Amino acid sequence: MKTIIRILAVAVYMVGATANAQEYVFKVLANKGDNSVKLQGKAWAPLKTGQSLNSGDELKLSSEAYLGLMHKSGKTLEVKSSGEYKVSSLADNLKGKNSSVASKYADFVMNRMSSEKGEGDYRKSLGATGAVDRALASGAKIKVMAHSSTDIINPEILIRWSEPKQVGEKEALKYEVVFSNLFDEVIKTEQTDKTAYMLNMNEAPFSQLENKFVKVKINVVGKDLNSEEYAIIIKPEDESAEIKKTMNQLKTEVKEENALDNVVMAAFYEDNNLLLDALTSYEKAIQLAPEVEIYQKAYEDFIIRNGFAN
Repeated sequence: MKTIIRILAVAVYMVGATANAQEYVFKVLANKGDNSVKLQGKAWAPLKTGQSLNSGDELKLSSEAYLGLMHKSGKTLEVKSSGEYKVSSLADNLKGKNSSVASKYADFVMNRMSSEKGEGDYRKSLGATGAVDRALASGAKIKVMAHSSTDIINPEILIRWSEPKQVGEKEALKYEVVFSNLFDEVIKTEQTDKTAYMLNMNEAPFSQLENKFVKVKINVVGKDLNSEEYAIIIKPEDESAEIKKTMNQLKTEVKEENALDNVVMAAFYEDNNLLLDALTSYEKAIQLAPEVEIYQKAYEDFIIRNGFAN
């Protein structure tokens, strides 16, 4: 009799656990502000990044809050207004076809961002994007955040480089971006006081290149300092067809309208070794949500992970 009771107790527990698992709706990827969660049957408690939310849970957002949620389908949702929300109501905003592709990269983002911890590393990594000491010193250099040869799949990508260190009084530097073709013929030069340049391969003279191959080099105007040369290549159609098919499927669910969408797209591009496309998506995410530190950290981890830091 006791054995039967134990079996029934285990069965009831398993049914309950399965029901709870089935209720899983969102995971919290980004959480800014003094936000709280009321899990079903429990009292209000601080909301934590990485926490799972079920359909019966409630949320309370503080003023100037930001919440980046990933639905179990892979869709994303941002909540920026203070107030109380039912998780089930938030989920109703995302009704539609689930995408296994979106879900895959949502999980990829969640797992990676959850595993990359340590504020010490975060503060050190600020140098990767030129956000700390601008300190032209002996051994100063310019490093483009790309590999010596990099494939791209989108025609418009951001070229980013590090700011060379200076000593003494800081000087406002100007850069010359030099583009050349396969035969080392200069096809375009541009000057900028920024450490980035948006390249559009659909615009002349790049659109006239038969092989969709361009080399870029960064010079400091008026200084004997320049970067190495980097090759950027639009991935050939015969090599990119399958990637584009998956990308288009992903974009039916991930519209790139918010920061979280762009982080998901960055994960897709990095997974397919399209690192400049990934970098561009990360910077779009930061531009859309500059106040959310976790996106900045994810970008900086990407820079370090792929060897783009000085």
